[in-house]
Amino acid sequence: MRYLITSYTSEFIDICYSSNFYRFYARADNTAYYESTDSFPLSALKHVPEPDWGIFRTAPRLPQLDNQQNNIQIGDTITFNDQWSAMLGLNYATIIGKRTAAHYTGAGEYEKSKLTPTVSLIYKPVAALTTYATYMESLESGAVVGGTYTNRGEILPPLVSKQYEIGMKYDVNPNFLLSTALFRIEKANQYSDLATPIPTYVQDGLQVHNGVELVLTGKITDNLTIMGGGTLMDISVEKANNPALEGKKPTNASSRMGKIYAEYALPWIEGLSLTGGIYYTGERYADAANTDKMPGYTLYDLGARYMTRMFNKSLVVRLNATNITGKNYWLASDSLGVPRMIAFSASMMF
Repeated sequence: MRYLITSYTSEFIDICYSSNFYRFYARADNTAYYESTDSFPLSALKHVPEPDWGIFRTAPRLPQLDNQQNNIQIGDTITFNDQWSAMLGLNYATIIGKRTAAHYTGAGEYEKSKLTPTVSLIYKPVAALTTYATYMESLESGAVVGGTYTNRGEILPPLVSKQYEIGMKYDVNPNFLLSTALFRIEKANQYSDLATPIPTYVQDGLQVHNGVELVLTGKITDNLTIMGGGTLMDISVEKANNPALEGKKPTNASSRMGKIYAEYALPWIEGLSLTGGIYYTGERYADAANTDKMPGYTLYDLGARYMTRMFNKSLVVRLNATNITGKNYWLASDSLGVPRMIAFSASMMF
């Protein structure tokens, strides 16, 4: 059967503009400074003392590199009939990079623009089931290279990332929503070359993530709400100029992730809810050659939220404890995970 678009209903058209700006600074009269340590395995690092920054504490801050991204977006939701609909969008993105310090490496200035689409086709065979297929592109800035690399301060070239996804959402009952998706993501592969004595941060090939995701959200009882889900991925590097990278796993990317989050509204204290979560991230590689592996980790959070009214205004008070076991873990190959933290906040709607 062929579906011809002879008429349609446009529910809304959105047009918006956004812009963000990033500036990299250096100190000490436009000179570079960094500290290095002896080589050590990732599993051995527990604490690195703060370097003696010397003149960096008082020298004027000098802008070294500017990065700006502008977006003009237009989108529309089109309803063909009770079962078929589509979401269409276009984004005209412009990324501008400008180096203002001569001693930094890489292109002194560049500007790249790209018109990227987002297309979703939605089909509801029955009221409780929604299926969809989505394709989207986005122009993304390359990484801003940190100060510990030979090409410090450089913005790597912008590239277009792509995502393909098919999925479904099923209302098991009025209290439970089950969603699942198959997806493929292609984005720039960026990593440290681990050269000695000082490495270079480079861009070569694509990270390809083929995966499946499953999420269940709903109420177990009137007071208990849960959200659980997991993601499994087959990840690899493709289209690399360096043949040694082909088929390797990209750095800092895990192929297994999962989480369970719950909220329990105490029935005997109106407005007070207890929260908790378990978050798992599987093992990842720390280097492009896949010789140094970072172990997986599981984090546990606890919290409480109290909602009330004060001065006839809505007041929300939160107390959250993250990483309650004080787990030591690697967030990425060059950064440690967040330690145990306790945060208190209060917000009021005026």
